[in-house]
Amino acid sequence: MKNTTTFLSIIVCILVAYPFSAPAAEKTQLKEEISVLMEPSKGWWIFQESVTPSPDSLHVACVAKKENKFAVIYDGKVLKEYDLIGKDTPIFSPDSNRLVYKAKKGNKWVVVLDSKEGKQYDNISTPVFSPDSKRLIYVAQEADKQVVILDGKELGRYDLVPAKHNPIFSPDSKRLAFMAVDGKKPVMVIDGVEHKGYEDASFPVFSPDSKHVVYPAKNKGKWFIVYNGEESGRYDKIGVYTFSPDSAHFAFSVLKDEDAVIIYDGKEGPAFNDIAMPVFSPDSKNMAYMAIKDDKSYMVINGKKGDPYDEVLISNFSPDSSRYFFNARIGKKWYAIENGKKSTAYDMVLFPIYSTDSKHLVYQAMKDKKWFMVYDGKEGEKSDAILTPLFSEDLKHFMYMAKKGEKWTVVVDGQESKIYDGVALPTFSPDSGHHAYIAQENHAWFVVIDGVESKERFIGFLKGSSLKFDTNTSLHILGMYLPAGETKPNIVKYTIEIAD
Repeated sequence: MKNTTTFLSIIVCILVAYPFSAPAAEKTQLKEEISVLMEPSKGWWIFQESVTPSPDSLHVACVAKKENKFAVIYDGKVLKEYDLIGKDTPIFSPDSNRLVYKAKKGNKWVVVLDSKEGKQYDNISTPVFSPDSKRLIYVAQEADKQVVILDGKELGRYDLVPAKHNPIFSPDSKRLAFMAVDGKKPVMVIDGVEHKGYEDASFPVFSPDSKHVVYPAKNKGKWFIVYNGEESGRYDKIGVYTFSPDSAHFAFSVLKDEDAVIIYDGKEGPAFNDIAMPVFSPDSKNMAYMAIKDDKSYMVINGKKGDPYDEVLISNFSPDSSRYFFNARIGKKWYAIENGKKSTAYDMVLFPIYSTDSKHLVYQAMKDKKWFMVYDGKEGEKSDAILTPLFSEDLKHFMYMAKKGEKWTVVVDGQESKIYDGVALPTFSPDSGHHAYIAQENHAWFVVIDGVESKERFIGFLKGSSLKFDTNTSLHILGMYLPAGETKPNIVKYTIEIAD
């Protein structure tokens, strides 16, 4: 591991983010508390790129070096020393309760899961947790073979087990599939059983309900989809493939005699020059995709080709599946197209978002080099840039972040906040009664709740950490905090309580 750095340099570059709405600022009283998770350890140097917050932003781990030894520091505790720690670790489980990393002992590597070492190997891939955090998979190199290890047990030895998107757990964490090369042929291993080998094959995908598994395969120069062991028709090439949300439908694109075609539940759609990934509606009853033919772009919905456009980009169904949006270009102008109806002309249209009740649609538009939100067809105030909007849980409030020159503001229900050097990580409380975000002013970062700025100031907030409401009146985030009189910052959990 290279490029060691001091603890001080773990200052996070915060990306600009979004805005919010709330009660009157003068009514909000804040009670702030700082809990130290990690202090600069004497003699240990921290690797900036290794600092990792847990998904719930309650824990932090990193890799440190002392003389010729390396160790993981977890919530301030220096764990066992090794000759090296894998640069792609440590990794928290999805539930934030487990920690895994790779460590080198002499010329061998081990996986350390919950402080327990596994078997030593010549090399080890990046470990992957199952969605429920209970299982762990990785691939190890031993001599000239690659070994798949699931929950500490070896599943099989192969000449090659590609690492990208492979192996994979099913969404319910109960099943496992991976592609491996044995000899010159790839084989698919599903639930521990090796299936028929092919000339070539790609990576498997599980259906959302975990009951089905598919993968592309090739024999005698032709490609096909293997669906639960059954082979589809033969084609020149397999493109994108996806399941419907209810797992009852499956669609994939193919190249057939130089034509691009969507195969939907086994039936071929119209022929085009090119086709993008199909998108299903949330209720799985509708399927749409963008297609190109003879320099014109089309949106194809339920197999029916729509009007021709010069370009088609983003598509999105409403949560109740009754509304459908895409943006399209005619000449130099862009339009928002919803359920076949075209908006006024803009220089650009981006990022459509429906409210959870499907009653409201918002998207970003640009005209005369200025950006603005279009909310249910009404144009908002113009800005130099805007970012993704947010609805509160009760859908009564709406916010986004807007750039004004070199400064940023948070716009809540149409009202701009104070101007800051930067803002980020906006969030609403679960009951929609409060909003919060982080802001920067005079090179210091702090939290703003309902328009009230916190007193504590930070060097930065940890990259990957979130501003999270734990209750309707309390929230936390991980930050870099420099105590008075100190020269090196601590990594801390910062909690704010909103007084009644």
